[in-house]
Amino acid sequence: MNLKILIPILTIFLPLLGALVGYIIRHNLDKKKELASEINKERRELYQQFVNLIIDIFSSIKTGEQFVDKDLINKLFGFYKKYVLFASPGVINAYSDYFQFLYAAQGNSENVEPKKHIYTLSKIMYEMRKDLGLKNRKLGDNGINLFRAMLTDFDKMMK
Repeated sequence: MNLKILIPILTIFLPLLGALVGYIIRHNLDKKKELASEINKERRELYQQFVNLIIDIFSSIKTGEQFVDKDLINKLFGFYKKYVLFASPGVINAYSDYFQFLYAAQGNSENVEPKKHIYTLSKIMYEMRKDLGLKNRKLGDNGINLFRAMLTDFDKMMK
């Protein structure tokens, strides 16, 4: 092929090829960003449900109501069904650790160490905050200070 013909073809073809590749990359990035936004929206709603459940448990304990262990487990399993597709591995692992803690107690509230219980719950909320891109600095080891406002004897219990 003649060089005089090849140069004009390349000067037209190469920028068009670059623009096409750029468009495809940009389109894929926009789709990923849109999907991440939808996932984060779902995460925020699910994580808020979990926080509401935990705060309801603490408020029922403070008002002297008996919280049925079976009811708690059912609500936690219901939450698990919803979040398992959206949560990060950190949240899933922290949630699994919490369930293993509950299984070890075998449903007997006398076998539950309050300090360990608070710690495993705080780890879940710490990971949820991390998953949503929130800062966890100054919240204590694994976000333990998230429960400070809910427990009157927190400082004494957690030492």
